[in-house]
Amino acid sequence: MDFFDSLVHPTPDGQWLQTPFDARLDRLIRDMEDGGVDRACLVGIAEVMRNEDVLQMARAHPGRLVPIAGFNPASFDTTDAVKAAVAEIARAGFAGIKLHCRFNRYDPLDARALAAVDAAGACGLPAFVCTLFRQPTRVTLHPADIVDRLAKACPKTRIVLLHGGASSLLDLFELGRMHDHLIIDLSFTLLRYANSSLEADMRFMCRNLDQRVTFGSDFPEYMPSAAKKKILELTEDLPDEKRRAIFHGNLDRLFASWFERAPR
Repeated sequence: MDFFDSLVHPTPDGQWLQTPFDARLDRLIRDMEDGGVDRACLVGIAEVMRNEDVLQMARAHPGRLVPIAGFNPASFDTTDAVKAAVAEIARAGFAGIKLHCRFNRYDPLDARALAAVDAAGACGLPAFVCTLFRQPTRVTLHPADIVDRLAKACPKTRIVLLHGGASSLLDLFELGRMHDHLIIDLSFTLLRYANSSLEADMRFMCRNLDQRVTFGSDFPEYMPSAAKKKILELTEDLPDEKRRAIFHGNLDRLFASWFERAPR
């Protein structure tokens, strides 16, 4: 089977957030090749990674890396400016946008954030949204309440819920079951909570919502090969049809139109 990692963050200089993690692109590609991971979403984070670097690294490995632009809606004064900026990202050749309210320190339900997600859908792009919403200096709603509002405010945008809400995974399961434009992603959570009670929840999710679940590593914090090994373990008793959807099929469908027009 093919394997499509939902979330990797290589950087041109290999540095990652003032941590010891090695984020070099060649390290990522070597692990993908050695571990049998076929494709990955190369996802930017606004004010951490430059979008031009994201696009350049992805284009160096066409068909293997899918460029997702980091986007900070709080850096714009108006929702109209947000919409114009998202449209420019679409024209530049990106396959989606990524919102990270914790790093960029804004309310995930700010009108500009909702405008960004809505504009992504209008441009035919999915919105990747980090669901680790808690912030040191800002009180936020429960992740399920945020996602519930987001899903209803942006019904025409395919939204990838990165990390699946972590410990709020089962609450997001119920929302994923109700809304077919939501995809619940297990990156980071898959390995961060290994051998915890959350593993049972992830098995349940894979068994009962396979058409809206995907997996990933969150490289450089975890390696694609390790994420592949873990998802194989969690889905070992599932039919191949369910496993294919989780391993690659759901992301293949999400990016089908982008792959058709992407340079080779």
